[in-house]
Amino acid sequence: MPCKIFNICYTRGDYPSFLLLKIMLSFYEDKDEDINGYGLFAIPLMTFNYGDISEDELSTCNRFLNNVIPNRYNFVTKENYVLDKDLPSFKKFFDKCIKKYVEKVVIGEDYYKDSLHGINFKITQSWINLSVPGSLGHHEHRHSNSFISGVFYVSVDASCDQISFINPLLLDRDLVLGKCRSNCFNAEEWDYPVKTGHLVLFPSYQHHFVKPLKGAKNRISLAFNVMPSGSIGEACELNELRLQ
Repeated sequence: MPCKIFNICYTRGDYPSFLLLKIMLSFYEDKDEDINGYGLFAIPLMTFNYGDISEDELSTCNRFLNNVIPNRYNFVTKENYVLDKDLPSFKKFFDKCIKKYVEKVVIGEDYYKDSLHGINFKITQSWINLSVPGSLGHHEHRHSNSFISGVFYVSVDASCDQISFINPLLLDRDLVLGKCRSNCFNAEEWDYPVKTGHLVLFPSYQHHFVKPLKGAKNRISLAFNVMPSGSIGEACELNELRLQ
């Protein structure tokens, strides 16, 4: 299962100082002047490659797309529990990718139930999006009542299709300065190119959108939300939350 991971976020922990420097994002070093630049925190984005989508899987997606409703600029299936009804191979792949995301982003080590006190991560709602050529894409949004969100690309134009993310640190800034070149610190938004058969996972709080379509083919994606289930927090600390 090939995957890529970008801008991994590590939360506070008992890291030795030399290890902390290794896992931080280094963006500048001048040994002569003894200057170092590090990124403190980052927003995680992981991508995975499912491979070729079968004719049967594509046909199933199109069957769901026979019953859609408008969603501002695009269309969404009326069925919003798609993975509960069909496409078991997709769901098996997504579950495997979610496990890897939890390992690398959420807990920072191999995922064993004991390490999270029996907490599991489950797909809740799932639906299929359709954007047609010439449309305005998909409005800016985030996914509430969700922890991890995923978008799987069933059919896209790899030459021009992308998903765009908004930098939350600059969303409500009071001082706006010009810049010569965009980087991960000063960019207001970031465009990530997408391909058919690829899955993108990211935190549900992350605002994202799709720009107006430039290609000549329909853009079809399957989106889903993920929530933890089990007992979160500690009863003795009065912050326990039981999710089934």
